[in-house]
Amino acid sequence: MIKLKSTIEYLKDLTSINAVSSREDPVIDYMSEHFSHFSEHVEIDVIGNTICHFPSGKPNAKKVMIFGHMDEVGFIIRNIDEKGYLYIERIGGANINVLPGLRLDVMGEKGIVPGIVGTKAYHFLKPEEKGSFPPQDKLYIDIGVTSKEEAEERGVKIGCSVCFHADFFERENGWVTGKAMDNRVACTILLKLAEQLSKNQNLDWDVYLVACVQEEFNIRGILPAVRKIKPDVSIGLDVTPACDTPDLNHYSSVCLDKGPAITFLNYHGKGTLAGVLPDTKLLESLVKTCEEQLIPYQREIAVGVITENAFIVFEELGVAIANISIPTRYTHTPVETLSMKDVELTEKLLYSFISGLDESCQFGKKRKITSR
Repeated sequence: MIKLKSTIEYLKDLTSINAVSSREDPVIDYMSEHFSHFSEHVEIDVIGNTICHFPSGKPNAKKVMIFGHMDEVGFIIRNIDEKGYLYIERIGGANINVLPGLRLDVMGEKGIVPGIVGTKAYHFLKPEEKGSFPPQDKLYIDIGVTSKEEAEERGVKIGCSVCFHADFFERENGWVTGKAMDNRVACTILLKLAEQLSKNQNLDWDVYLVACVQEEFNIRGILPAVRKIKPDVSIGLDVTPACDTPDLNHYSSVCLDKGPAITFLNYHGKGTLAGVLPDTKLLESLVKTCEEQLIPYQREIAVGVITENAFIVFEELGVAIANISIPTRYTHTPVETLSMKDVELTEKLLYSFISGLDESCQFGKKRKITSR
């Protein structure tokens, strides 16, 4: 008999793991181990997508897929100079403005090597340098060595990944702060859903929970899993910027503690070539579920955010899609902050939605045309 974990225990475990895009292996191991406690149908594909299936047992059952990505933003070492200082490129959209003076974890071949991002001594700053951020190519990581050879002896080589240092802490008001909330919070929700679904013997739809890979790098890592599952409905879980801080005040109404944010539109800020416009019927069903279950929810419009459903929607014969987001402050930094209340309300929304699916549920625009 396994010891079940609370939502916050899962989240603390998962955010303590270092796993940038394509290096998700330790999260894959964690998710597959815990999924296996709740389902006999768990598999991992070639690139690491971890699929947990709860079959309805009904012939020709429709399929709903709920997914969230396992990778986090970070860095990769592109050069080591003769004195052993490390220079980096980003993996995903890590916020380089927060780096000077920050502690990082270098994932060396012999284990984690602690490093700090160097910053010019305040006493020697020129007037024009005060209040400005150095460009990425000028940033360096100091791991306490004096030569490239010494760095390599410690297992630090070009191509090693670098992560924000984990420092998870709880607030008295139910908020939590740390690195990799994006998107280990979704992985946490998937595990809690698996726990609940393992006790449900009355599913009318086949349910697939997918912990996917490489979202921060290319947003398409889930596609091999989608092509295997061929879902009728796809619901993506991710974070979204909370705009209840002075620097984002009034950009949108999304805040902490007001429930999950249901996406009405998102797309990358450099154009509308890829984004999410959710299926109308699916959107209405999620909203109806919130209203019936007395779940507070928010309406999200997020320009500058893009999620996997932007590509999933066009798979095979098309997929009905929707996104649910967890409001999060300070995204893509080591102090991402969210509300456990919002996380637990998202769990309730998803489980209530899945439990309410029956054979009569129809999503998407496909319809029969009756000839005259």
